[in-house]
Amino acid sequence: MTNAAAALTHSVSVTENSDGRLEVFGLGTDRALWHVWQEKPHSGPWSSWASLGGVLTSSPSSVDNSEGRLEVFARGTDNSLWHIWQDRPHAGPWSGWASLGGAITSDPAAIANSDGRLEVFARGTDNALWHIWQEKPHAGPWSGWASLGGEITGDPEVFINSDGRLEVFARGSDNALWHIWQEEPHAGPWSSWASLGGAITSDPAVVASSDGRLEVFARGTDNALWHIWQEKPHAASWSRWASLGGAITSDPAVVDNSDGRLEVFARGIDNVLWHIWQEKPHAAPWSSWASLGGSITSDPVAFDNSDGRLEVFARGTDNALWHIWQKKPHSGPWSGWASLGGVLLSDPLAA
Repeated sequence: MTNAAAALTHSVSVTENSDGRLEVFGLGTDRALWHVWQEKPHSGPWSSWASLGGVLTSSPSSVDNSEGRLEVFARGTDNSLWHIWQDRPHAGPWSGWASLGGAITSDPAAIANSDGRLEVFARGTDNALWHIWQEKPHAGPWSGWASLGGEITGDPEVFINSDGRLEVFARGSDNALWHIWQEEPHAGPWSSWASLGGAITSDPAVVASSDGRLEVFARGTDNALWHIWQEKPHAASWSRWASLGGAITSDPAVVDNSDGRLEVFARGIDNVLWHIWQEKPHAAPWSSWASLGGSITSDPVAFDNSDGRLEVFARGTDNALWHIWQKKPHSGPWSGWASLGGVLLSDPLAA
């Protein structure tokens, strides 16, 4: 499959290799997993697209093991969770595909625990949140699937608190934001589900501020960007919801700049990429919304390069994967948009 023929789903997954090179994963028109990567840390050129095989029905979720090997998870045609991994840190060859079982109805969300063990979350056929985890860091065997209950209506989002405890966020059947968390670092038991209120119309995007507090962003019923945050690091007290304005038509993507300021990206009603950022680390005020141009037809995905520059990926009107990046760490100017080729799909379940 050449660059011109490569095809991906609406949502790619981006991860940094242990040597500092970004790698992007997505589905092809053949429903195989395809990837493209930087050939040098934090810079071009990029490789050609290459296939990792498989027959998949969800967007992928990629994560790095504690020893530096990337691992990718996705739903198969049997609705089970499947995974594939690098056999060596930041390099091929890759393993074959292996099933982790289960019956999932959402994109998976994978993360590394503070002790190095990977854990994956997904919605089950009962709309509850289910999870599965490595029993040893960067290795099998894996646990069986276990339910965390709840009733969620979107893809879960997971992040790690500054004290090492995982916390999962998802939209509930009432369109409020709900969350559940480990009561001890990298271990059970888990809390009960708790509501953070709000009325959201997108999947949440979660990030940690430079002072250790989690902050969650989502689109509201007015299509503005709303956010809510922990009032203290890894604590149970949360702020009220606050609006950052704008008129967005995608899930938001949030990332922290190398100087500690959060920055959020979303598609506007004009299909352009827009962004807004904190003017001070982990604090208000926020900037006004600003356009980064382009003409995108997917949710954006944002990631930070190993040299501190942010980079954003999205599907263009030609269905190729496009990207744009900061020319300097934590500041403008931004590059122009550039194509990485491919033909992106809008729906991983489309016939």
